[in-house]
Amino acid sequence: AIRLYDFGLRDDAVMWFYAAKDRHIALTEVIEKGHPLLAQADEAVRAFATLAGPVINGYAFCDIANQQAQRAKAVAWVEANPYKAVFHEKLASRKPDRKAALAAVVADIKASAAKESAYLSDPKNVAEMKATRARNGVDERYCWR
Repeated sequence: AIRLYDFGLRDDAVMWFYAAKDRHIALTEVIEKGHPLLAQADEAVRAFATLAGPVINGYAFCDIANQQAQRAKAVAWVEANPYKAVFHEKLASRKPDRKAALAAVVADIKASAAKESAYLSDPKNVAEMKATRARNGVDERYCWR
């Protein structure tokens, strides 16, 4: 199992994990899917999410307020730092206006984060999530101090 012993590093890992996923989503929603120049990046992001996602989210949801703070930081970072490749002419865009397409994707990412936040603000949902985590031993694996 992957273990990040420094809690600051663990929180950074959560933020960068979300930023990487969201930034890649933004890229693939603007650029035509399946472009050969993006195939390696697509594969790397999928593999990273599959391998590291359960570990990073296992830790992230130990503290929902902190998870939400890291999620918000990631969304803000993605909005402020789009891939330059989104604007590269060698990569065909799915939409005629790349800037508008990127803004729409960022709006969708923000909406998804807001939906997650609303879900996690309901104590019933949090209680169910905590019960599931307890049944599956998630806190013992990832919430150590």
